[in-house]
Amino acid sequence: MSGNTKSLLSLDSLLAAVNGTVAGNARSDFSFGYVVTDSRFVSAGAMFVPLIGEAQNGHKYIPQAIDAGASVVLANKSDYETNNAFYKELEASEKLAAVTLILVENTLYALQAAAKAYAAKVAGNMIRVSITGSSGKTTTKEMLVAVCKKHFDDEAVAYTKGNFNSETGLPLSMFQIRGDEKIGIFEMGMNRKNEIGEISAVWQSQYGIITNIGTAHIGLLGSRENIAEEKRKSFDYIPSTGAAFIPVDDDFADFCCEKVQGKVVKFGKSVPAATSGVTFIEDLGINGTKFSVDGVEVVLPLAGEYNYQNALGVIALAKEIGISATEIKAGLEGMAAISGRMDIKKLTLNNGANVSAVCDFYNANLDSMQKVIEFCAKQNNFEQKIFVLADMKELGEASFASHAQIGKTIAATDAALVILAGPEMKAACDVLSKEKGIAGREVIYFENNNDAFYEAVASKILAFAKDNALVLFKGSHSMALEKLIPLISGGAQ
Repeated sequence: MSGNTKSLLSLDSLLAAVNGTVAGNARSDFSFGYVVTDSRFVSAGAMFVPLIGEAQNGHKYIPQAIDAGASVVLANKSDYETNNAFYKELEASEKLAAVTLILVENTLYALQAAAKAYAAKVAGNMIRVSITGSSGKTTTKEMLVAVCKKHFDDEAVAYTKGNFNSETGLPLSMFQIRGDEKIGIFEMGMNRKNEIGEISAVWQSQYGIITNIGTAHIGLLGSRENIAEEKRKSFDYIPSTGAAFIPVDDDFADFCCEKVQGKVVKFGKSVPAATSGVTFIEDLGINGTKFSVDGVEVVLPLAGEYNYQNALGVIALAKEIGISATEIKAGLEGMAAISGRMDIKKLTLNNGANVSAVCDFYNANLDSMQKVIEFCAKQNNFEQKIFVLADMKELGEASFASHAQIGKTIAATDAALVILAGPEMKAACDVLSKEKGIAGREVIYFENNNDAFYEAVASKILAFAKDNALVLFKGSHSMALEKLIPLISGGAQ
């Protein structure tokens, strides 16, 4: 690759965006075709952006990035000055001659600034959409992507791949935009204060959905009010011609929309069909929800009232940008469960029993845990119910109370076997031991999710489960409950 015509940004544009200076000489054929922050994924023509984390300084991997073919490297000025011998050695070995080294104040913010400049260059004529919320944002994004592909065509939709939604993930996603797409749909997550504000400034969406204001990240931000304050920053750049979408029944809906310059659209089951165009028809249990959009009948295959709620947000936005009911139907009905999120599998267990397994391994907080437990409790056409629940992480000071509340939620269900795992789940176990529940319910607690835990839980499920059982698996991703599936079953049907 050579010449600025093929480079994502010219040297002048990049330097202006990141407020950078070239150390030494720029390559005469300055060019970069993609951007990475992990030196292991560098190949020819990459711009390598080393980041500094709590436990790792990415600058030490600059030699490996150069060896792998990086053509541009960003570096913190402070690192260049403090570790000057390191860079002198790179210069002496002629490694630096192979790249254009650009010095910046902060590589993370430079990454964001470069992504913002690139998005301004290539996405000026695209419809720009952001999605955030305490839970449901990835599923909502996937639903909207599926619907938009039916309207705009598969290749005309740019979107977050996986969960690249963070302070680094979103900018890296920006660099995946080709520039000929009609719409970009990007998810915004957060792990610290003002992260949403920073990445909102990068993408500057015209349309935005907030799925809900819950308790995810309450350990980081301290209160739902603080969470709402962060999430509403995703609406900061919506122009007067754009729109913000918020659940009508969320108690922070008005707060989140206070500063919105564009149209405010509230969605939810309580919004009348005359306004939304959507009429609820039937809850199909584990098979999803039936409803109609402008008279067109739709079956959303994702189970749970909360998935229907997320679909209502998608429908509201889709209608706002001119997508028809038949296209909405085609997109939503083609949705497969997002891997690890409310994925319902038909399993034949190793004991011969045929069961339905609700697999929600990806993440867990009080809102999502309660919703899936209450969903399973409402299902009446199963012989028995088994709950395998593991710790909800990153809840901080709210952890004990949240896990205790889960104990109360479980107590109100008809689960015959409850298996709890992790030190935080002890609070739920203690509550369950005191609450009156169904006769004969068995509760088993494991402090750790070690190898012995997986083997013991698999053995217990196989000894207990009957034909037509409903088995729920839910916990934070680090609890790795997905390891149980191959231990109890030959695989999904």
